Amino acid sequence: MSWYLAKGSAGFRLTFLSIVLLSITLTGCGQSSNSDNLYRVEKQRFEVKVPARGELFAAKATVISAPVGGRGPQNLAWLAPEYSRVKAGDIIARFDGEAMQRESEEKNNDMSITEQDIIEKSAALDQELSAINQDIGVVFQEKGFAEQFSIDDIRIRSKLEILDSLQNTVFLGAKQHYLKWKKDSFEQSSQGDIGLLEMKRSQQNSKLTQLSESLSRLEIKAPHDGLLTYKTNWRGEKPRAGKSLWPGQKIAELPDISEMKARLFVFEHEAIGLSAGQEVSLVLNAFSDKPFAGVIETVAPFPASIKRGDPQKYFEVVVSLNKQQADLFVPGRKLSASITVTPGADKMIVPLQSVFIEDNKPYVYLFTEGEYRRRNITVGQSSLSHVEVLSGLEANQKIALIRIEDV
Repeated sequence: MSWYLAKGSAGFRLTFLSIVLLSITLTGCGQSSNSDNLYRVEKQRFEVKVPARGELFAAKATVISAPVGGRGPQNLAWLAPEYSRVKAGDIIARFDGEAMQRESEEKNNDMSITEQDIIEKSAALDQELSAINQDIGVVFQEKGFAEQFSIDDIRIRSKLEILDSLQNTVFLGAKQHYLKWKKDSFEQSSQGDIGLLEMKRSQQNSKLTQLSESLSRLEIKAPHDGLLTYKTNWRGEKPRAGKSLWPGQKIAELPDISEMKARLFVFEHEAIGLSAGQEVSLVLNAFSDKPFAGVIETVAPFPASIKRGDPQKYFEVVVSLNKQQADLFVPGRKLSASITVTPGADKMIVPLQSVFIEDNKPYVYLFTEGEYRRRNITVGQSSLSHVEVLSGLEANQKIALIRIEDV
């Protein structure tokens, strides 16, 4: 859109005056009487037109965006030429996947290390659990032997030997109970250790899956046949190879050129009286000898800047075209336009310099019977040079072109 701003200087706007007056110029003062300060009021052909600049665009288009799911921006390695016709399945864009490929290899190495840690940990835990089970088995046999061959006859054994045997049996029972508790505790802790390693493996596997999906989306293919057009960002810049794009950022479009419209931009100070339904005359910059027409569809509710850092603001106007021309209408083609705000009609017109305002009431200096008199008037539409008079003046009356003092 910067092309419009480059031409949007004051000199350009004065060249294409927002209000076109047919058969009325300041040389019309030649119709005045003997004094150069008088102007004769007459009905003249009058119409209001507003200049605009813009471009063609498709009413419907399939948006091509950068692949989503990544953690940050990706570098665009290659992009199909703009305005090239593509077929369904053709590669439109390709992203640089070197960083993701390197990260994928690192994650694969981490995954292998985690797998080995799980194997080693499982083997160590199995070995320790086997030793506990063996201890439990030995204590069980010793306790059984002690209970089976315990002799508490004082005729055969002394009381001290009997007490010692009983204590040994109690000790073996307590040891057996402790070993069972140790086994249960060890099984729980070992499950926690293995669970942590398995969770780590699951996270690494999930990351590898994500990287694999991202790598598979490095190439963007056309969803259907169409004409490829680049999408500009808020700075007015188009995508190019080597540029970083965020996930989901728009890259291009595949427009449906069977229904084209025009997007116009009107300088805010010239956008007077714009509304839906007004007729628009358009011409492509590349084909100035082939004019076409349309009707305003929508007008932006407020002006906006169309170039970063430029304080000038413009109203965006969308125009529905009366006729589609597939051989001429290509998305992005620049055009000039003239919006008819007021159709041509015979109206009472006077120079803007002859109208003065006091207390929000417009008036002129009417020259009659050799003297000047103030006359209140009702005005309609105006331009930078002329204004429409709705009431207060009649044809052939003369008014002053300058302020008359002491009247």
